[in-house]
Order: sequence, then C-alpha cells, then structure tokens
Amino acid sequence: MRSTATFFAVATALALSCLFSPPAVALTQTELAQVEVAPAANAVLPPQLLLQGENGETKPLRQWLGTTPSIWILADYTCKTLCGPIISIVSEALEQSGLRPGKDFRLIVAGLDPKDSAADAAAMKDAQLGTTGSLVQHAFFLRGSAQNIAQLSGAFGFRSVYDREHDQFAHPAAAFVVTPGGRIARVLSGLALDPIDLKLALVDAGEGRVGTWKDHFRLMCYGFDPTKGIYNVAIGRMLSGAGALTILVLGLFILILFRRDATQRG
Repeated sequence: MRSTATFFAVATALALSCLFSPPAVALTQTELAQVEVAPAANAVLPPQLLLQGENGETKPLRQWLGTTPSIWILADYTCKTLCGPIISIVSEALEQSGLRPGKDFRLIVAGLDPKDSAADAAAMKDAQLGTTGSLVQHAFFLRGSAQNIAQLSGAFGFRSVYDREHDQFAHPAAAFVVTPGGRIARVLSGLALDPIDLKLALVDAGEGRVGTWKDHFRLMCYGFDPTKGIYNVAIGRMLSGAGALTILVLGLFILILFRRDATQRG
C-alpha cells in the first residue's frame, strides 16, 4: 500500500494549510514531510494489544474488532481542528451507506495522545456522534499507553508528528477499513470520503458476510485505486462480469430448451 503515501501526504498538507494559520504550527517543513500513511501490504493489527474504551474497559484489540469489518480513525481527543471534522465526515458517510451499525460494521477511533483521559474520549464521541442512535452504540473511542499507541500507529503505517509547543499532532487525514480478522483492507481519505466508496470497502472487507448481492456484483465491476483512495469502474472486471452473466443466461436458456424438448417427447 505504499502508493497511498503520496495521495494522503497531499491531502494532509492541504488539510493543514486550511486548518492552521502559519504561526499555529511550530513544526519545520522537514518534520511535516514525515507525516504520511503507508501500511505494508496485507498488514495485520496486533491482536493482543491492550486498548481501553471510553468507559474504562480494557480489552485486547481482537475483542474490539468483533465479528464485523470495522473502520478505524486515529485522532487526538483534545484536537480543535482536523480530528473532529474527520470523525464527523466518516460518521455521516456511514449513515448514508445503508449499512447497519453492529451487524455490518463498527466504528473505532483510537487516541493518538496518551495524555488524553477517558473523559476526553467520551467528550469527543458525544460531540461528533451525539448520544443516541445505533451508530453511537457500536462506536468505540479507545485509548492506550504511549507504547501501545506507537505499536498501533506502526501497524497502520500511520506517521504523525507531535507539536509540543501547541500540544497537537500533524497527522494524515485517513480512515482505515479493517477485516474481522484484523487485516488492513483499505485506506480511504478521511476528508473526501464518499459513502459509496466506504460501503464498497466494508462489503469487500466483510468477506461475503456484508452487503447485498447487488453490492457484491458492483464489486466485480469496480476496482480500488490506492493512489486516490477511491473505487473506479474497472473495465476488465466489468467485461468479466458481463461475460459471466451472459454464460449464465445462455445456460439457463439451454436448460429450458432441453426440458421443453423432453416434455414434448413425453
């Protein structure tokens, strides 16, 4: 997934330029150049990693995953700029996707700053998701030690830079789709997220257990473009899908003819 680095580096730079005035960031261009997201191919999250929910419950990462695909965001719970909009955009895309929270997916946000408290995580959740609804029930805002956060960020290929002077992070604007087994399936833009792209990514990561037959047929015709973080029409897949459908129709037609012939002979 190294090809995602350039796209998200550009997206992050644009986000930083829009959200921060020049005096607000005490980081050099060299430090900002380190900000990127580039998970290794078929990267898997560490299943034994201990993370704590906003309610204070601590569980290994594999239990937070559950049995559905999940979409992950890495955020600073006391951030006043980029993190809130990313969570809001992702949650709105999930609401518009037509998929069911808890049954088809779960939303997981992991805190970047080990200094943030459970109250900070809960406040961010309430501010961006509200306090009622099925999405709120199946969204988890997690925290961890500095070592565990570093390990989790490393698994995601998520590189941020801490600005000590302003106590904030320069980080990629990304959302990750993860399979129930913990494999990082897709990296999507956290600022320009289309509900259809998000739905296709979750259906793809659901390993046949998420989405309708129409969604799975659509996946046959769409290919994921990692350089842009979106799904595009794949001509080859579309032709293959059309060819398979044609063969199926011809097979049914021939079967009907055989049965009609057998009936007439009888």
